Amino acid sequence: MDTTASSFTLRKNAKRAAEAMIRKGTAPAVDYGIKPSDNGRFEIDWKTAKTAPVTDEVEIQLAEALADQLAAASPPEAAPQRAPAAAEPATTETAPQRALEVEVASQPAPADTEPAPALSEPAPNKWPHGTRVMVRTRKSWREATIISRLDPDHWRAEYPGGGSGMFRAADIRAYDPKRDAMPAKQPRRARATAPETSSRSRYAIDPEAIAAGRLPQRAPVVTSAANPHYQKHFDRLFDLAQAGDWDGVRNYEVKGSNSYSKMVARYRQDLLAVHAASEGAR
Repeated sequence: MDTTASSFTLRKNAKRAAEAMIRKGTAPAVDYGIKPSDNGRFEIDWKTAKTAPVTDEVEIQLAEALADQLAAASPPEAAPQRAPAAAEPATTETAPQRALEVEVASQPAPADTEPAPALSEPAPNKWPHGTRVMVRTRKSWREATIISRLDPDHWRAEYPGGGSGMFRAADIRAYDPKRDAMPAKQPRRARATAPETSSRSRYAIDPEAIAAGRLPQRAPVVTSAANPHYQKHFDRLFDLAQAGDWDGVRNYEVKGSNSYSKMVARYRQDLLAVHAASEGAR
């Protein structure tokens, strides 16, 4: 057997190589040492008997010793049962072969491969084609009809008035006629038509008095603190009407375009209307 050891750059590499050879059964001895060589590398120094060659009997003893070490390190159920040495038949098997068989026997049996899980069935389609549903758009719900399923969690729905959209399962609910039916639009109730009455200013003459051709008893009184000067226009027109000067009333000039100027002009027209009604009654 070749007892010449290879050299290694590091001591720990030489130690790892020696232990690996012992495990594999290729080591010339169980005991060893690491010594530095002349070139700065490290060699394995096997502790073997240098006066006697390594025989098959020595190899068998080494293998048996290695087997005992492996059996002690392995679990009890994995330790191989060895018959007494006296009952073992003679064999020409070498120490490396026996060590290899012992190492293989000490390895645990491979675990049975678990069966692959069965593929889960696809989820059933909750909203088939043509289902009438309500879909959520922002903060409101709209009626729609399912037209297709895009994936397990998304559907496409079409609105009654046209157009469509994509919706998640959380944004779709079943259509409930009692809850979701739109009430029919009721025609607006016709309002009672009352005869329109034009808004009458308190500076105008009562329409009944105008129809009767009757002059009021006095001129309107201006109560606005900002427009007291318009009082003279009402008084002047009233005086002309009482005096029967209808041409003076007709030709009375009212200047300005504010609301009080318009009220003075309206009062003048009312006075002329009273005169016309009185003339017509004769």
